[in-house]
Amino acid sequence: MSLGVHKARPLLPQLIRDAEQGTITELTRGEEERALLVSAHLAAEAGVPTAGAPAFGIAEARPVLGDLVAQAAAGTPQVLLRHKRPVAVLTCATTLLPTAAAPPPPTGATTAPALPSTSAAPRTALPVAAAKAPATAPAPAPGPAATAEPDSTAAAAPAPVPAAAVPSSPRRRLAPLGEVLDTLLPAVATAGDGEQAPLVGLPTGITTLDTALGGLQSGRFYLVAGAPGTGSSLLTVSAARSAALTELRTVLYAASGLTRADIAARLIAAHTPVDYRRLRAGTLDDTDRRAVARTADLLAAAPLLIDDGTDLDAEAITTTAADVPDLALVVVDRLQIAPDPRLPLSGPHALADAGQALAHLARTHNLPVLAALDTDDPDLIAALAADVTLTLTPDNTPAAPSTGAGRVRLAIAERDLGHLATITLAADPAHARLTDLTSNEVATTLATAPPANPAAGPTPAPEAPQAPGTAAEDLQELAAPQPDPNRAVPDSQAEQAPARPLRPTPVAGRGTGSGTGAAPRVAGERYAGRDYGYYLDMISTAVADTLDEHGGDTETAIAALENRAIPNGMALFDATRVGANYEHTVYPERLEFLSKKSRDGADDIWEGRHKWENAPLMAQLKAGTLDRLDVDVLDTNAAYCSAFKTHLPIGALQHRPDGGFDPKRSGIYLLPKRPAWEHPHLPDPIGGRRETGPLLLDDATIRLLIRCHKLGLAQAPHITEAWTSGASEGLLEKFRRVLTTARENAILEGDTVTEKYVKAIYAKFVSTIGESTYNREMRRPEWMHIIRSQAFANLWYKAHRAHTAGLTIVRLRGTDELHVTGGNWRAVFDEGRLTTQMKLKDQYTLPLNRKAA
Repeated sequence: MSLGVHKARPLLPQLIRDAEQGTITELTRGEEERALLVSAHLAAEAGVPTAGAPAFGIAEARPVLGDLVAQAAAGTPQVLLRHKRPVAVLTCATTLLPTAAAPPPPTGATTAPALPSTSAAPRTALPVAAAKAPATAPAPAPGPAATAEPDSTAAAAPAPVPAAAVPSSPRRRLAPLGEVLDTLLPAVATAGDGEQAPLVGLPTGITTLDTALGGLQSGRFYLVAGAPGTGSSLLTVSAARSAALTELRTVLYAASGLTRADIAARLIAAHTPVDYRRLRAGTLDDTDRRAVARTADLLAAAPLLIDDGTDLDAEAITTTAADVPDLALVVVDRLQIAPDPRLPLSGPHALADAGQALAHLARTHNLPVLAALDTDDPDLIAALAADVTLTLTPDNTPAAPSTGAGRVRLAIAERDLGHLATITLAADPAHARLTDLTSNEVATTLATAPPANPAAGPTPAPEAPQAPGTAAEDLQELAAPQPDPNRAVPDSQAEQAPARPLRPTPVAGRGTGSGTGAAPRVAGERYAGRDYGYYLDMISTAVADTLDEHGGDTETAIAALENRAIPNGMALFDATRVGANYEHTVYPERLEFLSKKSRDGADDIWEGRHKWENAPLMAQLKAGTLDRLDVDVLDTNAAYCSAFKTHLPIGALQHRPDGGFDPKRSGIYLLPKRPAWEHPHLPDPIGGRRETGPLLLDDATIRLLIRCHKLGLAQAPHITEAWTSGASEGLLEKFRRVLTTARENAILEGDTVTEKYVKAIYAKFVSTIGESTYNREMRRPEWMHIIRSQAFANLWYKAHRAHTAGLTIVRLRGTDELHVTGGNWRAVFDEGRLTTQMKLKDQYTLPLNRKAA
């Protein structure tokens, strides 16, 4: 069998296992460089001169496999190790095959050479440096050396190295800058307005930290440092839980000094959540035990692998990581400063070596490595040379009365750039977790934060994690309450002023009197670190002018603003698109299935509209086998506005007759039949319609079905045809942020006029961008379907979240109505009117009549 280097690299562990079973594989780089991958036993039998040959662990060999093939083809065998034991050899075909076919040479040369237990060169050495012959070896002339006669000094000196004329200037791979940019900014190619779609890296499960950090990014070594009791281990558990349970990505959890039971207990306590102490003591009540059982079912299906074996060191972690397919994150919990002879990952000297090995693992495998360190000693932190250091220190703020949780401060520093940011997190040791601050805690933090430095000019960044706290504005951005998953990642590009305001020059402070309904804005212009004051002025100016036109009459002003919501909303949308990465198509060629069949009819796209009822529950109520149930009707705030965060096609849809799903594209998909749904206590993700035959689904519904498949709830959707275009999750993102900020400001200020005006803008935008005579500026019916289906999908996600938390779903209606019973919904959702919250809309009792909330 012959394989090119690019195909062989991901298969290397399996190819080595095959070699151990006797399979010989030819590896090629280009047309001329060829080497054979054989077992160490076969290489010894064939007389391959491996004494003193360069040796590499499997994990180290994969990223430099092409160089190893080149060196082997030039005549220098390359030994591959597993746990320091030689298991395979890369060797030149012309050296191995004739020798293997020839009669056995003299005994002195054929006794299986003792393959080295350690490399002749450091494990971090470049292949070319390691390939040089030892200083004691003679310098043979170029050419085959397999027939050289051994002398009496063979036992004392390394065997002659064949074809020792290794090029002094080996081939090095040069990376074009464009390729580097594609690796650094993978989301920019599919996002607009500088939006990172979604996070650059894996989320940690702590939104404040993800906002400041951008997630755990591939190729970087992250060190969480903190004295015992500050929560460094809890942060690593949170990251592993988020990656494995939420993102369904494979995680390797290397537990040093902890057992797998410790890790599992912390995962369960944090995810359920239940009291960690009572969980370990076995004193949970029946309700908590049922909740723990549900969490255990989720964990059992999660791709999280725990290694708590003895002799766990950095090399063992590196070797194991190479054998785990689709590995997305390595967590090391923990690095211990106190030396312990039974723990290899302990003691300052061992930790310095471990830090270098883990950083090398991150770089060579292109995945994030996150390690916890049980000290905040700055000298040891510097010795570990992590790419990013997260230092936890106690916060002296008293524990929150509502939760009993204290606080910790987390200083983020990058190796070459120094201190980047400091954020405040809630420490919840009762549930073995660190979390975002709640709304009340943020308000307290803002109230007690030191004032910003009034001096003009820039100030130097703090030099140590113990620097004074951030200003109130930074805390508002970084210590915000945990948002909905739809909350956007902050922009990284500078914003530009829009070219098309509703008024030529918005006047600051205009219409801000008590009689106009538009109160002054204090700090509400900012969203995720960006200043959207210009766009907010477009809204406030329209409100102030309309109130002036109608003499302050709010009812007539609201009606007038709602009538202008379409043109004004389109103008605002156009303004937010100035400076975007992509120019979206406004009037693409119309496709037949996206055209209405009559004036008041519909097109052929099936949206996942919910009109669902828990049939088994209703049957039990009807049969009298259940007592009365008190049902809470929860309402989602600004559902369509939140749904603007969705993948939209940029250009005209192109037909893809072979079907399939590409996450970088969006559009309409054809399925041969309705996907099966076998979960009567959960709503069907594509709604309640029961039509037979093929169906056309939009992108948001397809992504929801794929998510259900990853959760183990359904089969993956079978797509036979597709009509798609390159997609971006950021086309409406700035528009959404501006409307969200304006709405939240209006709610906080009691400004009913602006609140209803904003609602009219986003609601009419969705309803008229398809095929409407009221909006001539755009015709994107697939956008309309995708946004509406995203709202339905967001509601389904909330229902699934409630179900996972132990609530019973009674009904699901439209885009915003969730009926639940069987528990305290406020333990699952934050209550309020913001887009990240849910509010109580109604209450009723089954099977009796409704009563008002």
